[in-house]
Amino acid sequence: MASPQPDVADLLDVPVPAGSVVLAISDLHLPPRRTAVSRRSCEILAGRLTAETGPVTVVLAGDVIELLGFPEATAAEILREHEVLCAALSSVTERGGQVIWAIGNHDCDLAWDVKAADAVREMTGARLCLAADLMLPGGHRMRVEHGHQLDPYNCFHDQRNSLDTPLGHHIVRQVLPRIEWLGRDWLTGAHEMADPADFPAFVGSRLFYRKLVRHAWWLLAVPFILVVALRTSEFFELQSRYPDTKRLVHSAVILGYGAVADLIIVALIIAIVSRRAWTAISALALEERGYGQNRAARQRASDLTGDGYRGFLSGHTHHPELLGAGQGFYANTGSCTTVVEAIPTRLGMPPAYLRAQQITWVEIDGDQADLMAARIQLPGATRLERFAAHGRDHFSARPVRVASWPERRALSGPGRPAKTKRP
Repeated sequence: MASPQPDVADLLDVPVPAGSVVLAISDLHLPPRRTAVSRRSCEILAGRLTAETGPVTVVLAGDVIELLGFPEATAAEILREHEVLCAALSSVTERGGQVIWAIGNHDCDLAWDVKAADAVREMTGARLCLAADLMLPGGHRMRVEHGHQLDPYNCFHDQRNSLDTPLGHHIVRQVLPRIEWLGRDWLTGAHEMADPADFPAFVGSRLFYRKLVRHAWWLLAVPFILVVALRTSEFFELQSRYPDTKRLVHSAVILGYGAVADLIIVALIIAIVSRRAWTAISALALEERGYGQNRAARQRASDLTGDGYRGFLSGHTHHPELLGAGQGFYANTGSCTTVVEAIPTRLGMPPAYLRAQQITWVEIDGDQADLMAARIQLPGATRLERFAAHGRDHFSARPVRVASWPERRALSGPGRPAKTKRP
């Protein structure tokens, strides 16, 4: 006898009442033990949900809870640790709204685990599906998917089969923990990379900032010792007290300044070689990097809008984006968790891979779509990394509108605009 299956629709039709705002969120990756990052994300999102007094449609576009990285955890355990968000979602349904949960690859257990699916429904009031069609007022439709099926490393042949494990599953569960254990003093955050295919460049950057520079202290120490020694000889006036040392001191001065010049040249050569080595290593990326990871989703949006859809919404890549696609739009909800991304640096130094908490979501009100974003810097960077990347990350620390479709005349608040046109 076949085991029971959770009530999860392959494609769920979701009527959106006129005047109802759609709030789309994804990739919270909530852990089984509440952290400062997960607490902050839940509190900000809960505040936004409770700010809507009328009916609202909340779309959770996958990877809300982290079951892939913590296979021993349960959905109920994770949700209990984040009761603030659960209470806010439950209040949405109590006010006549609806919560839709499109399953991703990190919470894929919900597609086949009856107990986990029941816990989600009971604690959040959500309806579960693999994909959803939002039927917007005016007869328009918008497709919602997490987006992992467009990723060859994370797509399933049968998402309802618990034995179907894409390559990405094995990387998360077996490879990354081992890498972080081996490089625990300098590869921290490898599992949080927004661009997993950018791992070679990540390793090269961390080698430069946290290994080479740390062990090259002698490049500064030796010249300092030489200068101190030369100044000390002048202080004690060795030449006047001991005339026989005049030639010795003169030779030492020449040798000292020559050594300083040699060390400066060596330091420049090491810097140039390090830069070229990082450039060569970064070219080993396994696939698209940055917003290029959204390329397949943009193409799917163009295909869907060509078939009459108003838009396509996904997550998965952790790269928030909102732009026109055909006669409609493509929206990526980004993420509400920690991301490690390359930050451009000054003086031609390799980009620094810094940890930050990204909080992004998409709001749809009638024919208007807005992308909200905030970024909060997290501790852990070295002094040199902070110096190199100082002033290069221009995101606001509070959620502000950074992109709109159709494009508004003025975007409210500071912040670096997200992608608003096809790159």
